[in-house]
Amino acid sequence: MPHITVRRLTLIGATATLLAIASGGLVTATTSGAACPGWPLCADGVAWSAGPAVWIAVGHRVAVLLAALLALWGAVLAWRARELETRVRLPLLLAPLLGMLQVGLGALIVQWRLFSAADVWHLALALLVLACQVVPLAVLAQPRAETGRLGARAVREARRLRGLAWWTAGAVGVLTVALSARAATPGASAAALLPANAFGALAIAGALASGTFWQTWRTRRGDRLLLGMAALLAALIAAESLVLVLPPAAAGFGVGLGAVVWSLALALAVLAERRPAPVAALAARVEARRERTSLISDYLSLTKPRVISLLLVTTLAAMYITEAGAPSLWLVFWTMVGGYLAAGGAGAINCAFDGDIDVNMGRTSRRPVPSGRITPRNAFIFGLALSLLAVAVLLVFTTPLAALFASLGIVYYALFYTRWLKRSTWQNIIIGGGAGAIPPLVGWTAVAGNLSLAAVVLFAIIFYWTPPHFWALALVKQKDYARAGVPMLPVVAGEVETRWQILVYSTLMVALSGLLTAIGAMGWVYFAAAALLGAVFLRYAWLVWRRGDQASIWGLYKYSLLYLALLFAAMALDRAIL
Repeated sequence: MPHITVRRLTLIGATATLLAIASGGLVTATTSGAACPGWPLCADGVAWSAGPAVWIAVGHRVAVLLAALLALWGAVLAWRARELETRVRLPLLLAPLLGMLQVGLGALIVQWRLFSAADVWHLALALLVLACQVVPLAVLAQPRAETGRLGARAVREARRLRGLAWWTAGAVGVLTVALSARAATPGASAAALLPANAFGALAIAGALASGTFWQTWRTRRGDRLLLGMAALLAALIAAESLVLVLPPAAAGFGVGLGAVVWSLALALAVLAERRPAPVAALAARVEARRERTSLISDYLSLTKPRVISLLLVTTLAAMYITEAGAPSLWLVFWTMVGGYLAAGGAGAINCAFDGDIDVNMGRTSRRPVPSGRITPRNAFIFGLALSLLAVAVLLVFTTPLAALFASLGIVYYALFYTRWLKRSTWQNIIIGGGAGAIPPLVGWTAVAGNLSLAAVVLFAIIFYWTPPHFWALALVKQKDYARAGVPMLPVVAGEVETRWQILVYSTLMVALSGLLTAIGAMGWVYFAAAALLGAVFLRYAWLVWRRGDQASIWGLYKYSLLYLALLFAAMALDRAIL
């Protein structure tokens, strides 16, 4: 019984507070406060028949007095009903204290003629009083729901909805005060009263309300009450945008609407937290989302992002060392997009063709195609679509020569290497290394529009870098390659020969890296970096040849990735300095 009494009185008190706020907006919009200069009654000599301004001002004061008395009554009932939740008792006890501050500020506004910034804080206190009534009302209307049966992901979705709802409520409060600031202080100074002006507050509140509606639709589609409240909230915030087209003096008419929206946002936040979530439906949606996310991740993995990241480094560096000078950011962006699509498309086609090999190797058996999550046909179509899009992007936004080299790289890796070299000869990595050496040519020709001797040297460096890099991996995974029937050098010629070939190709690669300075394409900054990086590379290659243990082999493989990235970064640094 006490709960019912408190709930009814709180509802009446919240309605009175809404009426007081709306009448206050009317006072601001009509500048009626000056018509009744005394407080709490008008000053002597004020003619009650002078016009509606006096009645508007007096009506607002009566509404404020009624709201304050009801808030005090609610606090008395809350104090006696100790069995109420803290979230009900505490706000109701706080409401009359905030109301007293609000009434006192109103008296100062009238007595001292503080009709500007003080009006804004007057409204802010009234909104806090309203919040201290709406939140307990929503709590009393809805018992707290149990969420123990929800899974971890479903709980996170529910928390995300609650967070969005509370942030939306806060933004709506700021928006309501911003509209009042615009009405109370016409001109540029109004925006200085708040961290954001009314337009910014409206944009933020609208975005958050839209996010709340979307999250409610995703997770509580069967809850008509929450979904309807979220939709109504977004619609009312959109309606508040009409207030901004009114003259500043008329913006006070929207204060009442803002208070209603504030109440709705607070109630939605409380109910989103307390209403029971549809466990089965929410769990099903979470599972469906997980499957969609997993499918997207699988298709993304077909493009081999880790491999592409190194290829893009070489592409980017090549763009900054041509004789044409530094490229525009627009050209860099589209070249990177085209390069990723080209390499990703070739990688996806490679995965489509290599399913029978990947399934027999521990390193690749969990890929989408061998594991059955994506069919070889779909992987091929995906790779072909990316490849065609890559050529189109490069052709439209860069140069025809860059598009041509990207096309050659796709055919080289996806068909020539994957379908023939990899399965037929131990020289697959030697010859196939040309595919990974093409990205710098794409970057170079995208800027310069032609090739030069320096670009050919870039190609050669990566061409001779590829065998030591992949043979190191092949030494570690040679049993997998043997089981899959891939004639890698360690499988065909043995470990000793492979370790010797790694040393030979490493030496040739380091020598070629110094050729860029010899032909005048790079300066001494690059040469010093290339010499240092090359010396470390040769040390790893020497250890692999002499020892052949797993530590030295893995050390060479991991350092080879860092070596290539740092070498090309040194090229760009040399050109930037010199």
